[in-house]
Amino acid sequence: MSPEDIYNDLDPAEAREQLFALALAGDHQAEFYLGHLADEESPRDQAGALVWYRKSAAGGFLEARHWVASFMYHGMGTEQDVAGAVDLLRQCAAAGLDASCWKLGQHLLQFSESRDEAIRWLKLAASKGHGGAVDLLAETGAW
Repeated sequence: MSPEDIYNDLDPAEAREQLFALALAGDHQAEFYLGHLADEESPRDQAGALVWYRKSAAGGFLEARHWVASFMYHGMGTEQDVAGAVDLLRQCAAAGLDASCWKLGQHLLQFSESRDEAIRWLKLAASKGHGGAVDLLAETGAW
């Protein structure tokens, strides 16, 4: 089973055990899903989730880098660092990750004078099927 299948198909305790074994063997996608599990625990362990996301991102797993940026942006499990988060979002968006294109476009639309750049990122996210980007473009009249 892939780490994604383990995460989606097994109960959290069993998934954690199997994902941990894969992570110890260097599987960066398993590290990513361990981050998800930590973030979904009750109570949520955002700092623990961020540790796993950072390990996964350091191993090159792009989606994990997006989650690190999101946690930094909102100050979840770490001090808030919007500028650092935006830098990471730019890296992920430039690599084509639709969620990062959307989040970056959303941020730029709200907090930047560069509406044109925001719209470019949102259109890229929408072209990749991101529903939130489509909705935001429609709201702004740019679609």
